[in-house]
Amino acid sequence: MLLRPRGWEQIVKIKTKRSTVISILRWTLLRHVTQSLDQINDEDTKKNILWEEMYWLNQYWAQPVPKSSIAPKYWQRLFITKSLNIRRDLYEYLCDEEARRERLRFRMEKRKEMLATISDSNRLESLFHQTIFATLDMKYNPQRWLNLYALARAARLGDFFVIDGGFEFAHARHSYFSSLVQRVFRCFKHIDHFHSPAYIIISDLSHNFQTCNHLLPHEHSTYFHSTRDLYIDLFDKDRLIYLTPDSPNEMTHFDHDAVYILGGIYDDENKEPLTYQKAIRQNIRHQKLPLEKYLTFHSTSSRALAFHEVYNILLTLKHTNNNWIKAFRYVPKRKIATRIEEEEELDDDDDDEKLESVTSC
Repeated sequence: MLLRPRGWEQIVKIKTKRSTVISILRWTLLRHVTQSLDQINDEDTKKNILWEEMYWLNQYWAQPVPKSSIAPKYWQRLFITKSLNIRRDLYEYLCDEEARRERLRFRMEKRKEMLATISDSNRLESLFHQTIFATLDMKYNPQRWLNLYALARAARLGDFFVIDGGFEFAHARHSYFSSLVQRVFRCFKHIDHFHSPAYIIISDLSHNFQTCNHLLPHEHSTYFHSTRDLYIDLFDKDRLIYLTPDSPNEMTHFDHDAVYILGGIYDDENKEPLTYQKAIRQNIRHQKLPLEKYLTFHSTSSRALAFHEVYNILLTLKHTNNNWIKAFRYVPKRKIATRIEEEEELDDDDDDEKLESVTSC
């Protein structure tokens, strides 16, 4: 039997010569017992032997071992494992998992304390908390202030754009809301191009692992608003228009009185008409963008557009009196084979050449 040099040093420093001999004999006996665990029928006896081994490893070799209870499935793996090195790796893994759970518990306690502080009725009802000036104490950024002012004006005027967040079941990721928020923030990259942008509302969020009993991370954001309320309860049904690529109704113009809804689906692998089915089920108007009328896609390109692309298309239609050619410039170039504006430019060049020839004659 071989011992690590560090184990020998700890034994020499801590124990006397007599206790060192006793410990080595004890460890030798323990090693023989652990090699024959399969011959012991009582599980409690097996557990006591392995706990003794963990104690010895931690005492003399500074081996990380779990300090709390071990799950039954790990006990079964330890019972059938005869290699000491493999058991030591499993002990270290269980120790790391125990530390991870402890860190998670500590973070949850801190979060509960923060929520208890935020839920103070005096703070929630204060004028500072309900206005846009709640975030102006952050780092000075003039462009950010202009963007926030434009969005606040849009919210005050009732110009909204809704993203339906009720499609968590269609995504395999547990972090659906966080991924959705990251994509929504891309909508504000070109917001300075529009003097009257639309204020975004993420609605229909479910009470899932991320949002249940917790304050939504961006529930009081000045860039957009996230809520668990249904958009049918927030707006008049006659104003709602669901934009879905599966709709047979083609959008002809931008309706300034309407509230456009976009399904919160960002997984391209999902080919089911979920948004169209939901619009039919709720009996609200539905339309699709006339992409094929102005654009020719590559054969391998997807017709699905991101949130920020549809958002910029709608704002361009709003500010240019339904100029579809300018609006569809926000469709990525990698998807497009030809655009209708390129054909028009060629026609204009031909007309100019004809006019020049006529004038020369």
